[in-house]
Amino acid sequence: MSLRVLQIPYDSGHRGRRMGTGPLHLLRRGALDRLRRLDPDVVLVPVETAQPFPTEIGTAFALHRALAEQVAAAVRTGATPLVLSGNCNSSLGTVAGLQQAAPDEPVGVLWLDGHGDCNTPETFTGDFLDAMGLSTLTGRCWQALAATVPGFSPVSDERVVLVGGHGMDAGARSVLNASRIINIGPGEIHTAGIERALRPALARLRDNGAVRLYVHLDVDVLDRTYAPANGFAPEGGLLPDEILDVVTAAAGEITVAAAAVASYDPAFDRDDRVLNVACTFLEVAADAALRGSVPG
Repeated sequence: MSLRVLQIPYDSGHRGRRMGTGPLHLLRRGALDRLRRLDPDVVLVPVETAQPFPTEIGTAFALHRALAEQVAAAVRTGATPLVLSGNCNSSLGTVAGLQQAAPDEPVGVLWLDGHGDCNTPETFTGDFLDAMGLSTLTGRCWQALAATVPGFSPVSDERVVLVGGHGMDAGARSVLNASRIINIGPGEIHTAGIERALRPALARLRDNGAVRLYVHLDVDVLDRTYAPANGFAPEGGLLPDEILDVVTAAAGEITVAAAAVASYDPAFDRDDRVLNVACTFLEVAADAALRGSVPG
């Protein structure tokens, strides 16, 4: 087993702008070197697109298609994909690649996010495709374009756990409340603890057939008073140890097949706090994937 880092430095169709600087900054500040402690031969693969006239939707789906092929290629060679992305909607390409490489091994999703990305075009008055990332992944919107991503099949609600989603608008909240996605808020983590809050949700993932786990970290799940991860970070959230404990607990129940860090804007980071959380998250997820053992 080895590691493959897939870098997608785009935000809303723009390369190296705003949260698109996050993947570049993580690598400049040593993320790859830290992963080399686990796998000296870790490979970096930039995922790019040469759209002649970049648009948010067109560029995003072009990147999803390219990412899906890279993820599938990595998995087929026994490598674990670690995705560094400006936007959360890269999850579509990652999950599609996992599905393409092993269609008979259902994927569960552990989604850590301050918002939840549950809007659809019918519930959203904004202009940000990323507000619909999880709804796209679960088949609620952009179905025709999602079908152009090689291997993609919508993930059922019963195989999705949202952790930390609390800063949603009314539209996203309505979609989430009408869904069967489990949402474990920061308050539940704070009061019940990781074990009690997460174990039933992980059991449901397994009961609904998930044998591999995609672990997604939108860094704005971090408590903004600890460190704002981007310009969209809501009030409240999780502390670093809570994020890492969630990943460790999940990895003890379901094999980690891929992980991602998204939505990091270094311009908002204080004293490299978000940088360090993101790098440590990657190390924890990578170590779990390399170990690959889950209690039977």
